[in-house]
Amino acid sequence: MENDDQQIRGILKAVFPPVETAPRRDLWPEVLRRFDQPGIATPWYDWAMLGWLAGMLVLFPRLIPVLLYHL
Repeated sequence: MENDDQQIRGILKAVFPPVETAPRRDLWPEVLRRFDQPGIATPWYDWAMLGWLAGMLVLFPRLIPVLLYHL
């Protein structure tokens, strides 16, 4: 049984390449560049849908568990 496990490990190591654990370059400058970029503007219809949803939840509070279930 131990011999079979060793054979399987050997086959798996031969088939799958080793996983690289460290990034090839420093990612922090890229993160800082992303912070300096302007944000994405939210369209007016997104705000309209959010207002409609808030109004529906105020008028029909029983919809809150239904909404939470579907999230």
